[in-house]
Amino acid sequence: MMAKNLIKKIAKDSSRVIFTKHAEKRMCTRKITRTQVLKCLTHGHIVEGPALSIKGNMEMKIEVMSAGEIIAVVTALEKDELGNFVVIITVFGA
Repeated sequence: MMAKNLIKKIAKDSSRVIFTKHAEKRMCTRKITRTQVLKCLTHGHIVEGPALSIKGNMEMKIEVMSAGEIIAVVTALEKDELGNFVVIITVFGA
């Protein structure tokens, strides 16, 4: 629950949500918008994780119903000198 609350708080400042090139390609291919991804971060439910990745960050999969479809977002929680941020690893319809 702590991870979900942290992601929800971070997502309120969209400048702290970083999209990988891979995620952007998948969003384009699957016609998923940034707005839908942000909705997933703020209103979705964690369905896998959080789990410690080999890179040392916490990764999780979050899902939400959007426009009649389930959207899934795989994220990583990271930290820099300004605080926490979320990296969008990939996006798909579940």
